[in-house]
Amino acid sequence: MITPISFAGGSLPVDLTNCDREPIHIPGSIQPHGALLAFARNGTLVIHGDNANALLGDLPGIGELLTPAHLSAAVRDAIADALNMDEVHDDLLDTKLLQGKFDVIFSHSAGLVIVEFELCSTQNTVSLDAFAVMAQRAIARIQRQSDINELLRVAVNEIQALTGFDRVMAYRFLPDDSGEVVAEWRRPHLEPFVGQRYPAGDIPVQARRLYILNPLRLIADIGYKPVPLFPQNNPLTQAPLDLSRSVLRSVSPIHVEYLTNMGVMASMSISIVVNDRLWGMIACHHMSPYLVPRAVRMSCQLLSQIVSVLVERTLSQEHTRAIQRSTAVRIRITERTTQAGDLLHALSEQDPSFLDLVDCHGGAAAVDGRVVLFGHAPSEENVLAWTDWLQSNNTSDIFVTDSIVRDVPHLYQPESQTAGLMAARFHRERNGYVFWFRGEQIESVRWGGNPEKVYTTGPLGARLTPRGSFAEWKEEVKDRTHAWLASEHEIATQFRTDLQAIALAKSTLSERARDTLFATLGHDLRDPLQAIMMAAEMLERQGSVDGSSKSALGKRISNSSGRMKRLISEVLDVGQIQNGLGLSIVRQETEIAPLIRDLVREIMTAHPDLTIEMDIEQAGLAHVDPDRLSQVVSNLLSNARHHGDNSRPISVVARGDTEKTHIEIANYGPEIDPHLLSTLFNPFKPASTGNKKNQGGLGLGLYIVSEIIKGHEGNINVRCDAGRVIFTILLPRISAADTR
Repeated sequence: MITPISFAGGSLPVDLTNCDREPIHIPGSIQPHGALLAFARNGTLVIHGDNANALLGDLPGIGELLTPAHLSAAVRDAIADALNMDEVHDDLLDTKLLQGKFDVIFSHSAGLVIVEFELCSTQNTVSLDAFAVMAQRAIARIQRQSDINELLRVAVNEIQALTGFDRVMAYRFLPDDSGEVVAEWRRPHLEPFVGQRYPAGDIPVQARRLYILNPLRLIADIGYKPVPLFPQNNPLTQAPLDLSRSVLRSVSPIHVEYLTNMGVMASMSISIVVNDRLWGMIACHHMSPYLVPRAVRMSCQLLSQIVSVLVERTLSQEHTRAIQRSTAVRIRITERTTQAGDLLHALSEQDPSFLDLVDCHGGAAAVDGRVVLFGHAPSEENVLAWTDWLQSNNTSDIFVTDSIVRDVPHLYQPESQTAGLMAARFHRERNGYVFWFRGEQIESVRWGGNPEKVYTTGPLGARLTPRGSFAEWKEEVKDRTHAWLASEHEIATQFRTDLQAIALAKSTLSERARDTLFATLGHDLRDPLQAIMMAAEMLERQGSVDGSSKSALGKRISNSSGRMKRLISEVLDVGQIQNGLGLSIVRQETEIAPLIRDLVREIMTAHPDLTIEMDIEQAGLAHVDPDRLSQVVSNLLSNARHHGDNSRPISVVARGDTEKTHIEIANYGPEIDPHLLSTLFNPFKPASTGNKKNQGGLGLGLYIVSEIIKGHEGNINVRCDAGRVIFTILLPRISAADTR
């Protein structure tokens, strides 16, 4: 059974299954080494800790104002000033009240002014002058460091010298938010923690937020008894008082148990914040209760701020150097690729290689289903599978993973020795990608105790508890590579931009060349081709009269010319479509059956060995462009003849009613590869080139067919069933355009 440790304002039990949702900023209590008062803007006392009168003397009742009988004149004046300020930063030191000296700390909370009175420590024997000199020297030593690890080591030593804690550690958070101890000062009798890893769950999300808002946190005595607040709620919000910026805020029972399991009786945590993110921490532990003076803590916080600035500066310098190194490589690759006729071929050159841009073991580039590989890389098939997956599942143009097994397991290829990758998409329409691959980096992680959550009996009952042992626990991490750096992500983004610009420039040149080709086909080739066809017809007629071979020659020339004329027409149609002009469609009332019958007779005359079965008498009328519909049926019949089993009949079925016309053309033949079905109606398909059954074809016929059907506001689809390939067309009897 789980013993409830209620969230403020509720009864949800706190344990490790929900500690990342525990509202630690509203605990409803404070630590007992001080007192808390909360005032409304009109000066009335609205909340106080239960120990306030005992520590501070007489106080006004809830809803009443301070009088000269309360606190001291200096404190009352400071509170009055704070009530008139938007931001409060005053710390009034060495104030004497009922129980001795107090440090007075001000903060805001949802419209209230919080005033905290912290008892001054009696443990500090160093004079303020001596302490100031120590702090100044510590700052100077820290500022001299340029290496991050050495910087943290010096900071740890200086903070220990200032505070006297038994152990001081510097954590650095990793990309997965786990923390690693990278520097440590400890008493000789304590076991070392440096080099050990601690799971991300040790510092839950809401605690990280508080470490940024309130960068220094002291727990003077882990065994303290929490002092409740009265009343619990802020009268302005009717919600529990937010103590995010409080120095006395009570501690999560989970965290208390965690520190108890480590043998710690007092702790202090100082945040290292870089780019508004919790980058690391300096954690101080003492094996007995320990109240660090406020002035000492503020000096430690100043040191941590200097450390944060120096860490940010060092990281920024490393980032800048990486970008600068990559720029020279990018410029050379860009110049080479711009001048090359084929982008993929240019990327395959090695001096320099785009692999030189980041730390990797291999790479690949892919465009339009073509792939080139470099170094230790997966197979071409695996790279193409990645491009398909990225197009379908990832909307960002840069994708990174340090563990394929974890993130995209079905694309993991063990034989490739690739554990992680970074991919940059530079051409969405042409599936253009570059990939950088990294091999597995087997890492032996030294955890500070087994990081797995287990059920055990703790002081708060039988429940899921923090680790009871912090003895070193080793784990071998496999199927991962080291994380991709922010600089590498930026380099990939910049290189992607370079390739996009090159691809766009080449696309513009290609469009100009295409327009020139279309003009040539339309104007310069059609007239001489027409003359050749007329000459071939004359040869064929003359040969049939005198019985010479001229007839066969004329027929051969005529067939070749007809095929050329058909290809020219298809290319011109595609040009019209891709230029946004659309196909010209002129609708008229058309009898469907005679139109199909004439086309079938024509193809059977040209190919007498072909059998075509028709069921078209119920086709009726449709409002269509008869020439364009003839083009559709002719293309589909030609497609069936080229790709089907011509020893078995082609079937044509047509039905019509008052709403639609249904046409079905089917042939016996091999089933179409499912991978090709999705591209069947695309122009210039790779599968169309080199087709032995349709030599010279460009894969334009079905594309134009689909565009004609779209132009009639209909649809076309294809399916394979019982050894047959079946194309189905649905056309509206009267289009929406005709009803307007």
